[in-house]
Amino acid sequence: MTILHKVFITLFCGLFLAGAAAADPGPLRILLTNDDGYDAPGIDAMRKALIDAGHDVTVVAPLVNQSGSGVRVTTSGEISLLEQDDGIWSVAGSPADAVLVALRYLMKDSPPDLVVSGANFGQNLAYGSSSGTIGAATMSMYAGLPAIAVSVGVRLAERRSEPRRYPSTLAAFPGAAAFVVDLIGDLQASSSASGRLLPEQTILNINYPALAPARIRGVRFVTAARGGDVILDYDPADEAGILRIKFAPLDVAPKRLEGTDIEAFRSGHIAITVFDGIWDAGEDARQEMQERLADLAR
Repeated sequence: MTILHKVFITLFCGLFLAGAAAADPGPLRILLTNDDGYDAPGIDAMRKALIDAGHDVTVVAPLVNQSGSGVRVTTSGEISLLEQDDGIWSVAGSPADAVLVALRYLMKDSPPDLVVSGANFGQNLAYGSSSGTIGAATMSMYAGLPAIAVSVGVRLAERRSEPRRYPSTLAAFPGAAAFVVDLIGDLQASSSASGRLLPEQTILNINYPALAPARIRGVRFVTAARGGDVILDYDPADEAGILRIKFAPLDVAPKRLEGTDIEAFRSGHIAITVFDGIWDAGEDARQEMQERLADLAR
């Protein structure tokens, strides 16, 4: 963690989460999950950094990659749970399943103080994300727990890199994990007299560029863009009726990105957005619909 990191995160967390009294900065009981799988490089880096910082970490994450699963949960039948190593559990289900299994079964008698989801392989910017990383944090928030979603960006040009794909992302995982450790410490130090790490019903969504810490330009608290920076696209495969799935850059007018997480992320900043999980368009939109559909109430 560079001095620049600490200056920015101290400044912005101090302004954003103004606290009346400092909380005990002792170790936290943390549930760590993701959507890439329990043994993915991003969650490994995050677990190591959190443990090195003195926190009590329990990993409960999908058995295999579950990217793009959102807040999907398994609602019938059975679900397998396996302890892969000391304090590391896999769930044969979605990230949201993993959170529920942890909260309702594994950690039921000693719930976590905080849920960290990530670090994900690839950025999760803008609204409407189907990310399982954000889905796990959302499920935690619905359960009343503070949650942080963490994603490290990918460069699409590195998808064919050898010997490993996306080397810049892999190299950035330790820096992202160190940043989150410092952020958690500042949240502890600035929490209110109630001891809450975050305001109720909120999620911090962190997008960390695929850059070395020395090249990070700082931290920005921003709004989520109305549209992502990449989009799923499809090409016909050789076999009739089969489509090949791919990611493609999304061309969005720069004016629409001003002040958003996409702009901050693309400029080399760590972008932090605050989600509340409330799907409500507000009173103006509600009033308009009520007036336009007034005949239905007659």
